[in-house]
Amino acid sequence: MTKSIISIYFMVLVTSSLIAQNDPLEEINFAMLIQMKGNSDNDIIGSPYLEQKFMPGLIYVNGEKKQNAYFRYNVKDDQVELKVLPNQEESYLLPREQKYSYRLKNYTYELGDLNISGNGFEKGFVANYYESENIKFIGKPFVKIAKAEPAKTGYGEAKPASMSTSIKYYLSVKGEEFKEVSIKEKDFKNMLKNSSKIDAYLKDNKIKEVDDAVKFLKYYDSVE
Repeated sequence: MTKSIISIYFMVLVTSSLIAQNDPLEEINFAMLIQMKGNSDNDIIGSPYLEQKFMPGLIYVNGEKKQNAYFRYNVKDDQVELKVLPNQEESYLLPREQKYSYRLKNYTYELGDLNISGNGFEKGFVANYYESENIKFIGKPFVKIAKAEPAKTGYGEAKPASMSTSIKYYLSVKGEEFKEVSIKEKDFKNMLKNSSKIDAYLKDNKIKEVDDAVKFLKYYDSVE
């Protein structure tokens, strides 16, 4: 459970010394003296987390690697929660500032303002899957909440409110506004400069998963 944060400066100094003896992490230590965090949705079944357990990764400050840690993203609260050690009971928050980003194995959580086609600017955390000089491919997680339903008959059972998470994917080309894409070849082809090399690649390599899209974008950058 995420607890209120009054001061974890001493805890971070101790645990960080176990993880990285020569990295005092002073910038992060002071930043973690922050607000209260609590609140749980006891009447709603399901999870607000995109990752169901804390995953290993790295904290970056202004693009520089600063700290090994463990993360999960609370989609409902739009917060990245972290632990310095995986067996800690408490989890913590860093301030909601753009200088902090959280690198996991296949994506990086970063906070920003997105200019999305048809929607205008949206704020919040996104998962950055791939970024180059000309292309940025991200996912914006969102939570879906289904209202509770009373029993329809005397023999039926009421359904409690429930929540689940999902992701919308967006692509930006040459710094233009983000446009929503499905994880399909045609959506990516429609936004990128077409060529015989791209057609040849997609003939043998279908886009069905996020990893497939990332591999395609890396190939596209290599031939353009």
